[in-house]
Amino acid sequence: MSTKLTPRTPSSVTRTPFRGMTPRTMFEELFDQFLTDRNVPMTEVMSAAMDVAETDHAFEVKMDLPGVNADEVDIQIDNNTLTVRGQRSEESEEKDEEKQYHRIERYSGVFSRSVVLPNSINENETVAEFKDGVLKILIPKTEEAKPRKINIRT
Repeated sequence: MSTKLTPRTPSSVTRTPFRGMTPRTMFEELFDQFLTDRNVPMTEVMSAAMDVAETDHAFEVKMDLPGVNADEVDIQIDNNTLTVRGQRSEESEEKDEEKQYHRIERYSGVFSRSVVLPNSINENETVAEFKDGVLKILIPKTEEAKPRKINIRT
């Protein structure tokens, strides 16, 4: 038995509102309540995006840290776990008594990110660079972990 599906045109699809609200406006209202009704201000938490890539010779970690000073970042490797901690200080202009903020989305505060790396890293050769708000950490692999070509005898 086969069932034939009849495509619907956009005009034939009706949206069923819930109490006069579309799902989008319901979400937006919920999101606004979440941001404004919390007892703990969102400025106490900062999330730092992290990319981890692997090449034949190293692991490369990049983090976007806008507004963070290099001296406020701590990088450690312990038991093959890379941990990056830091803090973005609140800007003095945000404390201006003459301004009334309606939304603050640029978070400040403490952040910490960790990633477990394989045993094949050479943590003594790790280098870090901080430029234009992007932290780049290069963690080389040990010589044993690097790929090598094996010749075939004929």
